[in-house]
Amino acid sequence: MRFDPVECGKRMKALRESKNLTQMQLAEQLNISLNHVKALEHARRLFSIDLVIEISAFFDVSLDYLLLGKHKAPARLPPN
Repeated sequence: MRFDPVECGKRMKALRESKNLTQMQLAEQLNISLNHVKALEHARRLFSIDLVIEISAFFDVSLDYLLLGKHKAPARLPPN
C-alpha cells in the first residue's frame, strides 16, 4: 500500500463536487489559493500534514480514506 497523489487528488475533487463547491469556494474555506487547490487536485503539489488534516475534517472523512482510499469500519470498543 502506498500513497498515490493522483488518486488522492481525484478523491479530493470528488468530495468537493459532492458538496457542489467550486475550486475557488474550497480555496476560501481552507484559506489557501485557488492555484493550490488546482495543484492538489491534479497532483502537481503534495499536501502538508496540517492541510490534509484540515481537508479531512472539512469533508468529514477519515485520513485513511483521503490519503489511501480505504473505507474502514470504526474499531469496536470493548464493553465496560
